[in-house]
Amino acid sequence: MSQFYSRGLICVLLVIALAPVVRAQTLEQQVQLKTLTPDVQGKRKAVGAAAKSAVPIPVNSAQGGNSAPLVPALPSATIAEAAPASADAVAPSAPKPDKPDETEFQRFVFNATGQSLRLFGYELFADAERFNPAQSTAVPSSYVLGSGDEVVVQVNGLVEVSDRFVIDRDGRIFLPKVGPVHLAGVALRDAERVLSANIGRVYRNFTVTATMGRLRSIEIFVVGQAKKPGKHVVSSLSGLINALFETGGPGINGSLRAIELRRGGKTVSAVDMYGFLSQGDNRGDVSLVTGDIIYIPPARARVAVLGSVNVPAVYEIQKGETIGQLLALTGGLPTLALPQRAQLERVDQAREVARYVEDFALDSKGQALTLQAGDMVTVFPISPQIAGVVTLQGNVANPMRYNWRPGMRVADILSDRRMLIPGGYWQQASQGTTDANYSRPEVNLDYATIHWLDPVALRTRVIAFNLGKAMAREPAENLELQSGDTITVYAPKDPGIETAGSVALVGDMVGGTKRFVWREGFTVKDVIPSAAWLIESTNYWQRDKLVQDPTSQVNLRDDMVNEINWNYAQIIRRNPVSLKSEAITFNLGGAVLEGRPQDNLRLEPGDRIGIFSVAEVPVPAESRTQMVTLSGEVAVPGRYQLRAGETLPDLIRRAGGVTANAYVFGAAVVRDSVRQQQQDNLDRTVKKMQDQVQSQASVIVQSATDAEKAAATQAQLAAQKELLSRIQGLKATGRIALDLDPEKPVLPSIVLQGGDIVVMPQRPSFVGVFGEVYAETALIHRPGTTMGEYIQKAGLTRDADADNILLIRADGTVESNSARFTSLMGNSLNGKKLMPGDTIYVPSLVDRRTAYSLFVQGAKDWTTILYQFGLGAVGFKVLRN
Repeated sequence: MSQFYSRGLICVLLVIALAPVVRAQTLEQQVQLKTLTPDVQGKRKAVGAAAKSAVPIPVNSAQGGNSAPLVPALPSATIAEAAPASADAVAPSAPKPDKPDETEFQRFVFNATGQSLRLFGYELFADAERFNPAQSTAVPSSYVLGSGDEVVVQVNGLVEVSDRFVIDRDGRIFLPKVGPVHLAGVALRDAERVLSANIGRVYRNFTVTATMGRLRSIEIFVVGQAKKPGKHVVSSLSGLINALFETGGPGINGSLRAIELRRGGKTVSAVDMYGFLSQGDNRGDVSLVTGDIIYIPPARARVAVLGSVNVPAVYEIQKGETIGQLLALTGGLPTLALPQRAQLERVDQAREVARYVEDFALDSKGQALTLQAGDMVTVFPISPQIAGVVTLQGNVANPMRYNWRPGMRVADILSDRRMLIPGGYWQQASQGTTDANYSRPEVNLDYATIHWLDPVALRTRVIAFNLGKAMAREPAENLELQSGDTITVYAPKDPGIETAGSVALVGDMVGGTKRFVWREGFTVKDVIPSAAWLIESTNYWQRDKLVQDPTSQVNLRDDMVNEINWNYAQIIRRNPVSLKSEAITFNLGGAVLEGRPQDNLRLEPGDRIGIFSVAEVPVPAESRTQMVTLSGEVAVPGRYQLRAGETLPDLIRRAGGVTANAYVFGAAVVRDSVRQQQQDNLDRTVKKMQDQVQSQASVIVQSATDAEKAAATQAQLAAQKELLSRIQGLKATGRIALDLDPEKPVLPSIVLQGGDIVVMPQRPSFVGVFGEVYAETALIHRPGTTMGEYIQKAGLTRDADADNILLIRADGTVESNSARFTSLMGNSLNGKKLMPGDTIYVPSLVDRRTAYSLFVQGAKDWTTILYQFGLGAVGFKVLRN
């Protein structure tokens, strides 16, 4: 029972607390309902009536009762209109509805022209809040006082009065000790006189000052085709035009040309808003009084004006209005409009086909043409064509137009070579940031084009010419220009567009494509005049592609580029009959160096001459120019051109032999092809490791049975990933293990290749020991000392894996224990005498249970891995650390 009373008390308190909120919401809904259009009001009322008469639907609470709020059962159509659309809802496909703020004539214009035109002048009424009346507006002296106005009265003299008085509905204010004073209907400028006369009946010797306080509001009615029809409250200072802005103005079907002000059953004023908007004509604007009616009639005839006009829009016209008068509303005919031709599309319902088109000129006669309802006037722009000009564009100092005259030629335009130097060059030169290339063209003098319009075929044609020869006034290239031509100059590495009179050099040797002008009878030598020209050009074209790796066999950094294959080249030609490309091979050296007719082939338009390097199309070794770098302890270190079949000992002898400080056992030969093979092996191993880490990660995580094992598993996976990241950063060296005899090292007779780097080091004086030893250091080399003795000096730790000690020799080879450890001094590897530069690595027993085991899985031992990758001791330290 007590629970029942408690619940009842809570409900009563909630009702009392929510009642003001409900009343406020109801009042707000009523205000919102009044501002809606009649059809929307009807829908809202229908929804409310349906909600009141609906059957309540109980919503079960958490206890299963029926104490939850009741939801009215609305009709499905009503719910669809009232509920906002969900962002995730899929709308059915339907034609796009007409915009509610468009008239039928606007849609007609859009369907006819594809252009959406606005109604002229209506956008000014889009935001009525911008025109709210301001109480701080200065009140004119002619303002007539009325009921509701506030008057500030200041009396000084024998009597002192300073107060604000509001004129009551009888038109009076009440002054103390004076009585009522009638001010309604009195102009503000006469208010002080009226007050003085009334106060003078009681007092003498005083002065009166009367000013306006808060203005009264008046009620007016806006009817007809208004955006917000109904009763409105405006300031008493409002005039007809200001009230239109305050109340939202006409709707899209309302007129702007004949808005009337009605008072006492009579029309007291009419205003044409077009005159006000275009010329500021406010002759029809009069002050409003309470009860005035602003009538907005339906819009009169409307026309559309589009094209090259100041304000393309839909205009409302008055009877007898002409095209010129309508254009004058927005400033007349624009400068860029074409006065010789305009178009009028008119609707004549008396015709069999109601719509027809007329062309006319916008002269005085054309602008006097009277407009009719439904007209669409199109004003065309002037042509963008410029008469009597030639345009220069592209890689030039000043792209611009030049005056054309009959007989003008290319050299007349480009009379000064400085015109071809872009402004960016001088900016770089002044800042000291020019290219360090010793010889670099700043413009493509071999190829330029002229664009011209064929007036008969109405096709744009492109003619190629040799810019350098044209500027030298060679008749075949110094072409005559026509009005409207466009000369395009290209940058040094810009091949330019292909034309019917062009040929091209193609291939990596020329940086892609290098285009040239074709003339009748041209041969290969006309395109490639000399070997020196081709070598200099290919050096420049390839300069951006130089390999920065000094060990590269293809390119050596110091001004060494791909060598041209002079024995082989080809012409790629399109067969005009089969329309297939054919390759014609020839000897490039025979054509350019010797000028042999069988190789100096005649060219045809569109031919592409393929130039290759010796790397792309290899030639016999004796025909190549191969360089090898020799450094270190030799009599004459430097870069040597290899001879056919030259071996490592041959090169050392040619360089004057080794010096007294040379350490032959540590000699190194680095080869680019070996480096690539080692890097491929390393990349494959890394890929294999990635797959193993991913597969082991899933297996290990699933097999973890408790938190401690899971943590250990995560630590192991983290270690594997860390090792993998270090391996991915390794780069193969390309060193060839020479496998020399430590006691009597003799260089093997390996045949050298172009790009090889031979290093003869100075004899070192130490042996490195690192890993699981107490003293990771470099020990002084003593002749005859064995590996075991060096390990004893460094001292093995408790975690040392003596069975898998590695010996990395100075000649690049790697050795390891071949049998299980029995005794430190008895093992064959530990008894081996070491040479200067050798390195000992003692692995850890823990390494077998960590990420190291993943790396060596699938390989014989560390010896194979280090040899295949060419990592050496430094790379191995990276893996360990």
